[in-house]
Amino acid sequence: MSSYDPFERMREIEIFGVPALFTDKAIPPEAVHPGMSRYELLAGDGGPEQPRYAAIQPGGKFLGTVLTPVPIFLYAQDTQREIGPGDLILDTEAGSYTPAEFEEKYLSPDYDPQTQKERYGKEE
Repeated sequence: MSSYDPFERMREIEIFGVPALFTDKAIPPEAVHPGMSRYELLAGDGGPEQPRYAAIQPGGKFLGTVLTPVPIFLYAQDTQREIGPGDLILDTEAGSYTPAEFEEKYLSPDYDPQTQKERYGKEE
């Protein structure tokens, strides 16, 4: 597993209905872009290496890190949430962004998709 670069572009995905960024690298909590929430995608025990859980703490086979612009609801007593059918969307036409670009796209009040289409590369 190689080290995380905060200026590296990450793949845009959707998890639990929330837009997110994905990397197969581990991002330490102290390196998370300000304002973003960090989760680890974990595989289940003994099954195929497909994402089975989103967790805030390690607890299974690590598959990657997800950053979201808003927190994902995790069950009150747990630090993870099971990923069911339709909970994780890996759009093949989605763009790739740095965390700062992703934050601008989803959280900036000045973001205009018409002027940013070329910059971000995803057709509407």
